[in-house]
Amino acid sequence: MPLRRRISHYEQLTEFERGRVIGLREGGFSFRDIAERLGRNVSTVHDCWVRWSRDGTASRRPACIPLTPRHCRLRRQWCQARAQWRAEWRSVVFFDESRFCLGASDVLVLIRRRPGERLQPNCLRPRHTGPTPGVMVWGAISYDSRSTLVVIPNTLNANLYVSLVIQPVVLPFMSSIQGGIFQQDNARPHTAAVSQHALQGVDILPWPARSPDLSPIEHVLDIIGRQLQHHPLPAQTVPVLTAQVQQAWNSIPQSDIRHLYDTMHARLQACIQNSGGYIGY
Repeated sequence: MPLRRRISHYEQLTEFERGRVIGLREGGFSFRDIAERLGRNVSTVHDCWVRWSRDGTASRRPACIPLTPRHCRLRRQWCQARAQWRAEWRSVVFFDESRFCLGASDVLVLIRRRPGERLQPNCLRPRHTGPTPGVMVWGAISYDSRSTLVVIPNTLNANLYVSLVIQPVVLPFMSSIQGGIFQQDNARPHTAAVSQHALQGVDILPWPARSPDLSPIEHVLDIIGRQLQHHPLPAQTVPVLTAQVQQAWNSIPQSDIRHLYDTMHARLQACIQNSGGYIGY
């Protein structure tokens, strides 16, 4: 296709749509699936991805979580134990906390890498933690719905986790899902005795450490981050940023979330084949 036509296709998309193309493509969607969701033709979506990839590499955020041999072994064992799950994943509720920052911060440092290399060892770096203005949120997804997005006003500890998240959000949300299983990682606020007591009666899916690539909600949060980066009116204050994050969370089609759920079997198979190492999701 002539260069001028490729540029024209790229410019047909809004910044919001380009962000969705990138996020959905990295989440495993085909070009046809993305085109149908955006109401665009396949060639427009394909050209957007090709141009963004820039000859196989692009500037992207580095991941921050290197794996040890022990992590790899435990990840592989966890995946092997659930290697036959398919429909079972539709009963799992995935959650995560994420911080979105104003202006330049660690999360906006870019590296050069190819698509699918986000968690390769040479694309990892240590995290620098500094006081950057922003908003911390907690959210959960299920196959057919999502929770409200909870704003965490301070550093999340066990007591805040119970009072702000478990009691008002998790328990009602889980009671609405027949046979629901709550995915729970090993972060201290989640494993504290007060948190475990509050979750009595809820089926828990243990989660291997350092495994964001196995969770579909990571891609949901990535989509939100890209929408914020391409927002026509970038937030200058934390209240405006919070409103934009809430709007982005609510605007993601449930069909996109379902598709991410449907990639779970392939994620686990890829992790097993990679001996527990990071995978291209």
